[in-house]
Amino acid sequence: MAGGPHPEILQHPRFEEVFARALAKQGLPHQMGEIVKRLVSGQSDPRSFQCCNTGCMPCVKDYLRAAEQILRELPRDQPPKRRWRWPFTRRD
Repeated sequence: MAGGPHPEILQHPRFEEVFARALAKQGLPHQMGEIVKRLVSGQSDPRSFQCCNTGCMPCVKDYLRAAEQILRELPRDQPPKRRWRWPFTRRD
């Protein structure tokens, strides 16, 4: 998956466009976007996000899917130093 999170992604020229599209696709309000930004930049560990399966909205899976979409759409300037696999790529 797209090499994992990287801090420089927030400065990418297309970040705001891709970010807004990812939030809209997952039905997340723009005010909740800071969580997604922290995920894509590596400030938050996606493994700490656990779904409680109660059907709450928004679900942590929505945040993870939005972050994953951003990481797929925006290329890295430099290859990752190690192979990093996004831990939540399944579709529920």
